[in-house]
Amino acid sequence: MKVLDNYAQINNGEVRRIENLNYRKEEQPGIMERLIEYTGSDAYPFHMPGHKRREIPDGIPGGFPNPYRIDITEIDGFDNLHHAEGILKDAMDEAAAVYGADRSWYLVNGSTCGILSAVFAVTENGGRILTARNCHKAVYHAIYLNRLRAEYLYPEEIVEFGINGGIRAEDVRKALEKDAMRCAGKSGDMRGKRTKIQAVLITSPTYEGVVSDIRAIADVAHEYGIPLIVDEAHGAHLEYADRCHSFPKSALECGADIVIQSLHKTLPCFTQTAILHVKGDLVDRNRIAGYLSMFQTSSPSYLFMAGIQRCIRYMDSAGRDGMIRYEERLERFMEQMKGLQVLEVLTRDICGKYRAVAGWDPSKIVVSTMRAKDFHGEELAEMLRKNYHLEMEMTAPEYVIAMTSVLDTDEGFERLTKALLEIDEELLKAEEKRRKTVSETGDQKENTVRERAEKNCKASETLQSRILRPNETMSICEAMDANTGRTALQNTVGKVSAEFIYLYPPGIPIIAPGEVFTREIVEMIEAYKKAGLLVQGPADPASGMILTVAEDKGF
Repeated sequence: MKVLDNYAQINNGEVRRIENLNYRKEEQPGIMERLIEYTGSDAYPFHMPGHKRREIPDGIPGGFPNPYRIDITEIDGFDNLHHAEGILKDAMDEAAAVYGADRSWYLVNGSTCGILSAVFAVTENGGRILTARNCHKAVYHAIYLNRLRAEYLYPEEIVEFGINGGIRAEDVRKALEKDAMRCAGKSGDMRGKRTKIQAVLITSPTYEGVVSDIRAIADVAHEYGIPLIVDEAHGAHLEYADRCHSFPKSALECGADIVIQSLHKTLPCFTQTAILHVKGDLVDRNRIAGYLSMFQTSSPSYLFMAGIQRCIRYMDSAGRDGMIRYEERLERFMEQMKGLQVLEVLTRDICGKYRAVAGWDPSKIVVSTMRAKDFHGEELAEMLRKNYHLEMEMTAPEYVIAMTSVLDTDEGFERLTKALLEIDEELLKAEEKRRKTVSETGDQKENTVRERAEKNCKASETLQSRILRPNETMSICEAMDANTGRTALQNTVGKVSAEFIYLYPPGIPIIAPGEVFTREIVEMIEAYKKAGLLVQGPADPASGMILTVAEDKGF
């Protein structure tokens, strides 16, 4: 049916008036009107994209032009992204030189298309990959599409914040040694270090800013002759922090073979823009290019590509000085956060406390509510939004993330500082009032801020250690391609999942296809929903039904 204003053109050509159907709700503002209204407010974006709704201060006369006037296709003189020989090849070569890569590719379908292409380029259909469990859903999609068998690396847990830590190089070694022994069989000949695992893939920095020891992990992978892929979606800014002292080194500098970065997350670049780098001789560049032509649009936006080049040129010049000022803002903020008594902000102290944390990216501000009573991440985000007009990047049960970038302003940091200190003061007063009540009534069930934090840490540690390692009975592709049925969430215990269920953001699976539901997993999902967090994945979210592998034909 073709809609013509308030008429419908039926297939046989007959035209009828549509009654009681309002296809054009003119009283409702459209997307553009909503965006304009939002930009006119004083809401401050502590979230991606990294341009923070500000023009790049690179001195282009007149600023960014009307986007409609520069939105073109592959006309003469403007090259072709998938067969770059002219200005786009020069632009990507320029990017490779800046980042220290052997070759770099612009991505206009986000890091997702880069991850898909990277995995396909270095694995065979039906092969094996060693991947961190806390990887983005795009990694799992690549595993399914190429019918891979995933071997998991489990991150260390930072229990006092309830977040994932890093991946240990010794765990990578153990996994590769185990597979090599399996390949050696009865002969036990390990001299060639042969393994069926074709690549190692980890995320660093994580959403919360935790950095793994990339150099050590790369060295282990290279001993076995396999490439290390690093999803550095949250670390595109690290290359430009060479004059700073608090930022970790980039994955490419530390020996990774393929690095995928979301420019739009932490740099002044348009949403959806990213870049893929290759370095070393373990990766076939032609396979990367071939798969990018499959997974990336054949109509790349010149707005995006021009934006990528402009972003990199700015960051490679004035942006490096900007990173120094940015670091100073972050340090002032962290110093003021030492005054918090109930809320708590993640600091680089985790580097010395946890073995798997090799570095910390200070651009991610993680604010924990674990020391507060009956006050969680969702409430904190809501207070920041409604009372202070500060929009956070992510909300979790016990923390929120404020994502910052080189284009954040002094005013933005001052507003966040003021808001957190005031909220903390309110929470402290409420705590003191409770403690006074306890003193007067003799109720020993109440406890102090610190005692409550320790109790929450223990609960978090126990829960995470039990739900992060579900039993796998079949591969992801076997489960997704199997006969399935719909099961109410509360009845899934003991059943095999046929779909991914994850929190978004960041898109890390709570359970993957082929894994068995436990009571703890069900309770975790229910708790997330109750907290108002966005649980994605279920095929029928409205009814709460979950796709599970059919036990028999009569399912």
